[in-house]
Amino acid sequence: VMVYQTRDSFVKIWQGVSTRYLFLSLLSSVLIYVSMGMSLYEVLRIMGRRVSKGAAIGIALVSTTVNYVVSSLGVSGFALRAHLLNRRRVPFGMCVTASIVITVLLYFVLAVIILQGSVLMFFNSSATTMQIVKNFLLIVAMCAVCVLITAFLFNNEWRSKWLRKTFRLINKVLYHIFRALIPKGKYDAFMDQLDEGIDLIHKKKKKLTMTIVYVCADWLFTMLVLYFAFRAVGIHITAGVLVAGFAVGMVTTLIPILPGGLGAMELAMTAVYSQMGIDWDSALMATLIYRVVYYVLPGIISIFIYWGLQLSSPPSSRKKKLPKGVTP
Repeated sequence: VMVYQTRDSFVKIWQGVSTRYLFLSLLSSVLIYVSMGMSLYEVLRIMGRRVSKGAAIGIALVSTTVNYVVSSLGVSGFALRAHLLNRRRVPFGMCVTASIVITVLLYFVLAVIILQGSVLMFFNSSATTMQIVKNFLLIVAMCAVCVLITAFLFNNEWRSKWLRKTFRLINKVLYHIFRALIPKGKYDAFMDQLDEGIDLIHKKKKKLTMTIVYVCADWLFTMLVLYFAFRAVGIHITAGVLVAGFAVGMVTTLIPILPGGLGAMELAMTAVYSQMGIDWDSALMATLIYRVVYYVLPGIISIFIYWGLQLSSPPSSRKKKLPKGVTP
């Protein structure tokens, strides 16, 4: 609606878009998903499970972009990642461990970015007291989630207790709905795999340095996508202003019912940048370029990557074809 109402201004801005900065924005987007894949590769390597770097990058891409389509608090992406890794002989318990470690690091770095953005907005007098309070509460909540997940990783007694309760609850739900139960043997196997993965992470935690570097690179390139989007529309934006608007945009992506903060992110970012003196139409165009480059194009590409990952999975993980004339 906003684009339609200012279509003449948008056409003029689009005609002046710099292809050089647009290309740099696209390149930064590519490097985001490479960083995601390499962080997954490093965690799996620490646990003694090797997949190719290309496969790790592809799995990170498709499992991330599926969350842009299906808003499920990240469950859909986690399930797809576990499925693709499991086909490459990575036990499900270790898939869970890898996802947990990366999630903790991602949330911690994001909390730091939101904190920095809130401070910058406060000093620029571009945020209301309510906005600052909301951001502060969100930071506290994210840090609390990180603490709880870390406790889950390294407190064996607490982890076992809550997983047993979760297992019983899931079985009750399954029985009432489908009259089926998860065999206890499968639960025990999952616990053994999970404990093995967590134990390896705990013993080799000093080797997480490269994982942390890739997670930080992930967020850096994400901000660069937005920075080059602004440069493409002719706006020279300072790092402080960039981070402030970016932090607000990332808050909206955490809204469960909106896949990738669709609509809310663009409006929130544009409003913040407009308050900081950037032309509204130019700010909106930049955020829309960010949406397309970071969300839409990778989402389309991931369809073909997923198909390739399915075809390239190890032969032994697929069902063997039976000889002609033999029925199962």
